[in-house]
This record gives sequence, structure tokens and C-alpha cells, in this order.
Amino acid sequence: MERTNLGYSIKNIPIAHPAEYLKRLIEQTGNLIERMRWKALFFLNPEIPQKDTSTYGFKTRNSPKAVDELKQFEDKLLTMIQSVQFEERSHQFQSKLNKDLKVIKNSDKLLVKADKTTNFYSLDLESYEKLIEKNITKAYMKADNNSTDKITIEDKKIAKQLEIDNRVEITAKKEAFLTLKDHKENFMNVQTCRLINPSKPEIGKISKQILERINAVLIKRTGVNQWKNTASVIDWFNKIPDKHEHSFIIFDIAEFYPSITENLLKKALNFASRYVHISEEDKHIIVHAKRSLLYNDNTPWRKSKTKDSFDVTMGSYDGAETCELVGTYILHDLTRKYGNKIGLYRDDGLAAFQTKPKQTENIKKEICAIFKKHNLSITIEANKKTVEYLDITLNLTKGTHQPYMKPNNTLLYVHSESNHPPSIIRNIPASINKRLSNLSSNEKIFNETKYLYQKALNDSGYKHTLKYEPETRPTQKRNRSRNIVWYNPPYSKNVITNIGKKFLQIVNESFPKSNILSKIFNRNTVKISYSCMSNVSTAITSHNKYLINKGRETKQSAKTKECTCPKKKKDTCPMQGKCNTSGIVYQATITRHDNKIEETYVGLTATSFKLRYSNHLQSFKNERRKNETELSKYVWTLKDLNVAYAISWKTLKRCKPYSNLTKRCNLCLHEKYIIMCKPEKCTLNKRSELSSSCRHRKKFLLSTIP
Repeated sequence: MERTNLGYSIKNIPIAHPAEYLKRLIEQTGNLIERMRWKALFFLNPEIPQKDTSTYGFKTRNSPKAVDELKQFEDKLLTMIQSVQFEERSHQFQSKLNKDLKVIKNSDKLLVKADKTTNFYSLDLESYEKLIEKNITKAYMKADNNSTDKITIEDKKIAKQLEIDNRVEITAKKEAFLTLKDHKENFMNVQTCRLINPSKPEIGKISKQILERINAVLIKRTGVNQWKNTASVIDWFNKIPDKHEHSFIIFDIAEFYPSITENLLKKALNFASRYVHISEEDKHIIVHAKRSLLYNDNTPWRKSKTKDSFDVTMGSYDGAETCELVGTYILHDLTRKYGNKIGLYRDDGLAAFQTKPKQTENIKKEICAIFKKHNLSITIEANKKTVEYLDITLNLTKGTHQPYMKPNNTLLYVHSESNHPPSIIRNIPASINKRLSNLSSNEKIFNETKYLYQKALNDSGYKHTLKYEPETRPTQKRNRSRNIVWYNPPYSKNVITNIGKKFLQIVNESFPKSNILSKIFNRNTVKISYSCMSNVSTAITSHNKYLINKGRETKQSAKTKECTCPKKKKDTCPMQGKCNTSGIVYQATITRHDNKIEETYVGLTATSFKLRYSNHLQSFKNERRKNETELSKYVWTLKDLNVAYAISWKTLKRCKPYSNLTKRCNLCLHEKYIIMCKPEKCTLNKRSELSSSCRHRKKFLLSTIP
């Protein structure tokens, strides 16, 4: 295991390749057109019934019909995409990014991220597999083969009752991974890890909203110190009178997330029911959202010390809210005994008492006993005058607070030459300045601690000088709420075309006051905000996944035959011996025999090309199916003219279709890119195909389960 530090933040974004940029632009433009079509349909047809019940933020998977009133707007957007121009942009930092990404891509070792620092550690695949297996078997056991189906069936039952089963997807079987706790003592000799289960049940999104409502009311009515951020901790600290006479008790709930049992969660829900109404249906959703499995090498695992696969996982949609609920339940007992002298931020607790050392030690034992009663273990220290809590150091003797940074951590900020939107780059120094000022109790402390932060800013290419500027609470402005439609095109420095300016100009031209849709689509209701391209972190994650998947391919696994044509007909294979390939964007070239004029058509198939080819042949033979594709329409036109023709086929690119793992269909996206940006390769295709929704994502919906 070798420690690696890139020397810059992994949030930095390399300059995008033009093809990748255009694909993302097409994707975001398609999303905008889809949303605007829905809004226009309901506005123009008020008699269409709208869903009364909540959808909990799950979007419809249905495609809206084309709206005539939007045609001009859509055409101009598509023309804007075709007119995007690029230029070569070179910079020392960007050159370093590209060089490092090539080294990472060509490496045969995984880069494993540290848990709370900016470090990475390079591991060979075998060492990583042993490490992850060791951490999985420590707390998990293999689940039954039908465990996944049982959870999915109950997911569907809940979604169907809420009338959103045609919107909610099946839980994605994402592979577990590790982060390394290199901030722990003796780490290089004893590698302690945090096991992350990224497989998150979609029902957790519903549970999250229910828990947010419960927690908001519960915390307000119980009055406990359930801190949300560092600022609330500082407010609590500043209100402590006679600080020098107090001493801290600081504690950490060991393995808080996985230690929450079903019984403890139900007790917390019953407690919360005394302050806020919680229906039995809501309780069932909250508990069921914790039925989750961990996947490693496509094998399901469940928590060994629980039944029914109950597991509160870190990173789950409602994990933080669940911890907040259970924490409030326990805090209520502590607050009744000690008042507001104690508080909690998820699994980190802090208290300040104006007592003698022996009495403080007794309070420490009482706190331990309360947590032990709930089968939770804590690490706790008492009689401390100075503590490091979250990202601040609190000093009772001096009555001050100042920024704190974990040991072994290196401050890294997004570089000024990163491929981020200018507004983000522009605001980074100011936000760092604001954070440091808020974490420092006075200007002297600010100046004493700012050196590392100033150096990190300078190293990242900024010329900003950090200056103490304590926050003054501004008067809240009264904002008029508007139903805004946002357009989020990607940003890249090598794009010459001013996408934002062009888009707003198109809005003005397409929706004058005389337009019936100008009431819902105008400069006040349609706005633009740039999104980001993929960063270095995404590249590292992709590299790790590639190595893991490559290493798990066994020699015994049967390889799919590239061609299923009979031996006698191998020479006539339509795809030159690769007709059984799946997940491809292909091109058909049809040549007239009379004048040798060629026309081209681009299509896609998620299944094998042989099956798609068979469907094409049927559309050429059966007149009832002649309007299935633009290619079949052209073939029948030639037939009607008695013109002989020949068709040749070839693969343009292999792409992965939509998956609930990635939430993206690279197959549909590449086809749209070819049609839009490479028109010479698809003379028969129409641009109207660009606004069509992905046909592959519906099979992942809960409604498809029998």
C-alpha cells in the first residue's frame, strides 16, 4: 500500500473533449424540451387531470407529446447545438491534469480514497479484494438467493399504494467499496477501513421526506440541541456563561449508522409520535427503507446480527435523517437530566458542565450508561478545556474558537484554471474567506490560522488575500416565488460559442408577448445555470471499477459468440462476423443500382444486432410495417419506383444502454449525437428523433415486476 497525493483537488475538471461536451449538451437540452413540453401541455389543456397525490419527487417516465407552439423554439435550440464551435485551450495546470489522467488510466493499481483526508492509496487488485472481503465478513453474512426479490416485491407494494410504481426504479445492485481511515493511529500497520454500501433503496427517498417532516417538528418541540452544522455549535458555545469555569465532555458514537437496530428505530418513532402525528403507513415505509443488501461480486450480503436485512447504511437516502431521529430520542433523555448543556451532531456529541472534575467523571459514566441502555457504545473523554469538534477547536479557558483540520490532511482547493463555470471559480476565495472568518472568534486567531489556507489558495492559482470579515446577518429579502424552468447546459473553456447568451436570445425570439405560451415561458420563468463536466474523482472511480470488473471475469465464463450465422453463410453475415453484438449504434448504407446514389441511416440496438436486423428485414417485406423506421420508408419508396438497391451494415460504436446503476443511456445519447453533429452519416434520419425519450429505462421500473 503506497500513499499518493495528486497535489490538487480531485474536484478539478479537465477540459472536455468536444464530442463528450456535445453529448452532455444534447442530454441537457433534451431534458429541458421534455419538461417544457409537459408544462405547455397542461397549460394549453387545463382539462387534463393532474395527479393530486404527492410523487415524492419521482419524475414520470412517460414521454410528452410534441407541442406545435414549441416547434420554433425546439428547432432553434437544435440549430444552436449544431453551431457550437470549439478552440484549442492549453494551460500548464490542464496539461498536468491530462497527463495524470493518462497515468491513472494506464495503471494496473486501484486508487483507494482516504476517509477524512485528501490522500489516496494505490493497491493491487488482490490486496483490495482481500481487504474488502475481510471488512464484509466482519459484519455481514451471505443472504438467501430470494432476499433481493422479497425486498423488491415489498418496494413495489409500497410504491403501488402511493401510485408511483410507474415512476420508482428497482434498487440498483451497486458494488460495495472501501475508504481508508488513515487519520487513525498506527494506520500503516493496521489498515482500518470504512465499508460503504452504495446500493440505496429508492424507497429511501420517500422515507427521507417523511423523516425530515418528523424531525423538524420533533426538534422544535423537544428543544434539544440537535445541531445541523458548525454554526449552530458555535452559537451554543458562545452562550455558555463563565466558560473558564466549565469543562467539556466529548464523545463519539461508535459505528452509529450500522448500530441502529430495528427495535431502536421503532422506539424512536414511538417517542416521536408523542410530538408529531406519524401514521402506521409512514412507520412501515421508514422501517422498510432500511431493508437493504450489500453487494460484492454480484453476491448479496446481509447484516449478520439482524433479521429481515435491516441495515442503516452510510450514504443511503435517509441515513442522516434516521440518525437525527434516533439521536433526538436519546438526546431527549440526556436533556431532561442535564438541560441544554449537551448536544449532538449525528454521531458526535459534546457537553459542557460547570462541575468539579469528579462530578464530571460521574456525568461521563451516566452518559455511557444511557447509550449502553440502547446497545450503543461510545468513546468518551471528560474534563477537557479544549476540544476538536467537527471542523473547529473550542477553548473554554480562553473562550475562543478557531478552525481545525484533521491530522495528515492536506488542504486542496479547486484550481483557478479548472474547467468549472466562472461563477464557481470566482466565488471560491470569497467562500473560504467567509468560512474562516466565521470559524475564528476574533481577528487575531484568524491571522494566526490563515497561513495554511492562504498557501492552499496561492497554490491553486488564486491571487485573493484572506482578510478577517466577520459575518453580519443581513436583513432577509422577500423573494417572490416563481415556478422557474432551469436550463443547465454544461460548461467547458474550449467552447467559443456563448451558450447562455444564445439561449436567452432564443427565449426572447420564440416567446414574444403575442405568443400564447409567453405567460409561462419568458425571461422571468426560463433561466440558465451552467452545469459541470466530469471531474478527476469520476475518472478515478471509473478506473477502479474497470479494474475490479476486469479482474472478476473468470476464464470459465462463457463468452457470447460474435456471430450466430450458419457456417455456410458466414461470408454473408450482415455485420462482417459480428452480428450477435449487443449495445451498438450501427449505420446502414443503402445504394441505388440505377444511379449509385447512397443514403445512410443510423440506428441502435440494446439487444443483439441479429435480432434488430431481423426486424428491419420484416419491415422491408411487410407493407404494414413500412413506416416503422426512416430506413424502411426509403426502401419502400425504392420498391414503388422499381429501383433495385443494396444495403450494407457496420458498427459505429459500442455503448451501454440505460442502467439503474448509472442513470444514463449512453446508447441513445450517442445515436442522438451522430444524428445531430454528424449529419453526413445519417442522411435519412430526422432531427425530431432527438427529443424522444430513452426507451430502455422503463424496464427498470417497479411497475414492470409481475
